[in-house]
Amino acid sequence: MKTYLLRKATIMMTIAVLLALRPIVAMAATVTVTVGDNGFRFSPATATIHPGDTVHWTWSSTGHSSTSGSPGTPNGLWDSGILSQGASFSHTFNSTGSFPYFCTPHGQCCGMVGMVVVSNSTPTPTPTPTATPTPTATPMPTTGPGTGKAAVADVNRDGHPDWVLRNASTRGTAFWFLNNNVFISGTLGPTLPAGWTLRAQADFNRDGHPDYALFNSTTRQTAIWYLSGTTFARGSLGPTLSSGWELVMAADFNGDGKPDYVLSNASTRQTAIWHLSDNVFISGTLGPMLPAGWSLRGLADFNRDGHPDYALFNSTTRQTAIWYLSGTNFIRGSLGPTLPNGWEVVATADFNGDGKPDYVLFNAGTRQTAIWYLNDNTFVSGVLGPTLPAAWSLIDP
Repeated sequence: MKTYLLRKATIMMTIAVLLALRPIVAMAATVTVTVGDNGFRFSPATATIHPGDTVHWTWSSTGHSSTSGSPGTPNGLWDSGILSQGASFSHTFNSTGSFPYFCTPHGQCCGMVGMVVVSNSTPTPTPTPTATPTPTATPMPTTGPGTGKAAVADVNRDGHPDWVLRNASTRGTAFWFLNNNVFISGTLGPTLPAGWTLRAQADFNRDGHPDYALFNSTTRQTAIWYLSGTTFARGSLGPTLSSGWELVMAADFNGDGKPDYVLSNASTRQTAIWHLSDNVFISGTLGPMLPAGWSLRGLADFNRDGHPDYALFNSTTRQTAIWYLSGTNFIRGSLGPTLPNGWEVVATADFNGDGKPDYVLFNAGTRQTAIWYLNDNTFVSGVLGPTLPAAWSLIDP
């Protein structure tokens, strides 16, 4: 009996040692993406997985596909074909990398694109700000270029945002009047003097007409050009910026009804808000510091709490994000939709009149524009806008 018990104990110990020393096998996971969820979209737009994991697409509406590559240029890694509601399709990813995909009927016209990111590490879900230094009245930074963005405002006061086009060769500007994404008519605007660039459009003297905010990168000087509709009325110099800072946008951050300057420093990635009364500097404070790879592309109240928020864009990953602010203070961040190759976010405004800011997209190679309609940070649908004529752009080169 003792021999039996000893033998049994030995066997059990051997099994325990073998179990302790067995190789640990990683269990592959399956991530589900809904196709055609509440419009022309993949939900989630970006799926982050590990090597060996599978993405399982399920169709919630008819007439969509999951096709690897970019709109118009499939790369052949996978293609579900156009399927109907209730269908499903799966693909297993065995190597790391970023894998864009699109819907064949709705990728190019409507921005129905997605991304699968395969990584061995656990990614950070949202860009988070580094520690922000104590605000000072006047930021004193270093050198770097400004952030490109479009000037968007309701110039003809019909309730619809309009665009200001720029011609780098002639320094001319032009107004394109839109109804949502549809071009209605256009007219030439004032020609900018040499050395000056258009950085924002806002009603600085509160006469009901949006004005030009200009910046001279050589002298660091700013200026306001007051317009009456599309006609230049007069100009006034604004405050001069410290070396390294650029004027990039304008919005009312302190709720006094007067547009303020938003400054950016490309070297330190710091932002700052200068509070103005018309063209006169009142006070300044530092804003949140942007993470590496991200740039500020728009200002709008995405969560409708009465405070302008930052719209960010990462030109490497094509990812967008919203940073929610209270005044100049960072509250939290959320990822937005990922853009297809060749496109960038250049401005934000409410184009379909639902009270929610939308993205203005621009493709510098084709000069095509598009509007992506959002609900806060969530993509709802997209439409193409007018194509710009040769030599004209929505942003400075």
